[in-house]
Amino acid sequence: MGKNRNQRKKNKPLSKKRSPKIVVRTLFVGAALFLFFGSLAVRLTQLTLFSGERVEKFSEQQRFRSVKLHAPRGYLFDRNHNELAVSIPLMSAYINPKKVTDARSAARNIAFSIEPKNNKKRNILFRKLLAKLKSSSNKKFVWISRKLEPKTYAGLKKKNIKGIGFVSEYKRFYPKRDVAAKIIGFCGIDNQGLSGLEYHYDDLIEPVQARAKVRRDAFGRVVSMPKTLDVSEGAKPINMILTIDERVQYIAERALERKVIETNAKGGIAIVMNPHTGGILAMAEQPKFNPNNFSHYNPERWKAHAVSHAMEPGSTFKVFVAAAALEERLTSSRDKIYCENGKYKIGQRIISEAHNSQYKNLTLLEVIAKSSNIGAVKLAERLGKEKLFSYLTSFGFGLKTGIDLPYENSGLLRPVSSWSLGSLPSISFGQEVSVTPIQLATGISVFANGGYLVRPHLVLAYKRDNKLEKIIKPYIRHRVISEATAKTVVKIMEGVVTSGTGGKAALSGFEVAGKTGTAQKIDKLTKSYSSDKFLSSFVGFFPANNPRLVILVMVDEPEGIAWGGSVAAPVFSEIASRSARALRIVGRNTDRYVIDWSRMTNTNNDEVVSNKSNASGTKDLNFSGLLSIIKPLM
Repeated sequence: MGKNRNQRKKNKPLSKKRSPKIVVRTLFVGAALFLFFGSLAVRLTQLTLFSGERVEKFSEQQRFRSVKLHAPRGYLFDRNHNELAVSIPLMSAYINPKKVTDARSAARNIAFSIEPKNNKKRNILFRKLLAKLKSSSNKKFVWISRKLEPKTYAGLKKKNIKGIGFVSEYKRFYPKRDVAAKIIGFCGIDNQGLSGLEYHYDDLIEPVQARAKVRRDAFGRVVSMPKTLDVSEGAKPINMILTIDERVQYIAERALERKVIETNAKGGIAIVMNPHTGGILAMAEQPKFNPNNFSHYNPERWKAHAVSHAMEPGSTFKVFVAAAALEERLTSSRDKIYCENGKYKIGQRIISEAHNSQYKNLTLLEVIAKSSNIGAVKLAERLGKEKLFSYLTSFGFGLKTGIDLPYENSGLLRPVSSWSLGSLPSISFGQEVSVTPIQLATGISVFANGGYLVRPHLVLAYKRDNKLEKIIKPYIRHRVISEATAKTVVKIMEGVVTSGTGGKAALSGFEVAGKTGTAQKIDKLTKSYSSDKFLSSFVGFFPANNPRLVILVMVDEPEGIAWGGSVAAPVFSEIASRSARALRIVGRNTDRYVIDWSRMTNTNNDEVVSNKSNASGTKDLNFSGLLSIIKPLM
């Protein structure tokens, strides 16, 4: 019995007992699998039903990539759309030093390709390249030479030097070379504006950091280039149309250059300005520079001295004193001013006339025409310090004009509290005050436009992709004097040319209004007025009865005769005469014609040009079968 019982116990199946750890692990794995597949199902549902845009975006990222575009800098044109500053595509060379096995051989071949003729330059370049390759052996990119000339690029590429690559860049180029160089300025190696308008408007005309999409294949390789895709409007550069007229600029530069050479002067400035709008048609300077090779010149040459340099104006300042006195009704054109017989004592100082002239009673017109120092002092005394200062600041002196060029100087007109006993008489004839040439031209424009102070400017309009984007409107700052006073001053300034010191500024067929100036310069060693260094000037406008152009001419330190009427006035006349022809400004002696198209008849094919007047007094001109009746306009 016992044996059988034991046998039954032995044959009884054993019950399975699970360890608690196994149970926990099983539950954990199950839960993890449930969460994973559950999340996957939710995500798939979300992607299928709700995320079409995100899937499309992801797909686009896989198929496309963004690349940087090297956009050109905006062009600069004159008012007639002649190119003054352009961007030309050139190739730049770089090298991967890691791929260079023989640095010396590579440097020698590169130097020979870039400087094939000049041994000295080639050796210098060779040493620089060799040092650069050795110091950059762990780098993958090193510039060799930026913006190569096409011939140099072709020669370097032909060498097939290991590790060399090329990339296209744009270089700034100035096709007119030194014409208007100080206005336009120049750019650096990375096309950043460094001077002139290039610097002032750098934010507008610099290349926009544009990007474009390129298509990639499954391996990430580019299969289409940016030029096959559209570039956004905002990425296209802004081109600027300037107020400058290339013809007038050239005329002013050549006339000024001849006078500076003739008188062996230190330099000179000429400005041609529209007195009604403030637009600058020309701003010429001597000496000048070529912006294509700006690094070859002293940096002082880069600046537009017409804007950045202030100087004592001399007798040109007398018209502003006269205008203030007229506006305050303290004098009139027929008023007689006693000029003390050539000597006028103020305190311990004696004021005398130029050429030691001895004037007694002069009318206001004669005071300005003969450029009487004592007459100007007497007018200033009638005004008093406060009113004189107020009018001079209203004319813009002591303040920046706001012209769109860098480094503008505000000049010097000290507050009345800083004036001495001799300040009022000195300022009345252009001493103890300094002005920039652009301030003087802008101040004279007040008389030419009927009494308003305008802001001078150099940009006429903006264009993008040949579409006009913005027109710069003239800005009138304020009225300075009444129209009646302005007209009286114009008549007085005409007298300077017809019967005064400015006779050499006369212009055939036109009435000219202007004022001469001969300012003594300060001797830097003695700190007093020099006896042989002068600034000769003439500033005026024409036609006097309907002014079109204000022209200022300054010649710095001419040798020999230095009077403004002898040195600067003839330059004014030349610039005015040639500019009038270029701009078709009609004068008294200008022939004007009209074609009577109704009387045109067909004739034979022989070209006949007849200069003989017919019975009716008109001139018949027959050009290749066309008969035009041209009648002179009265």
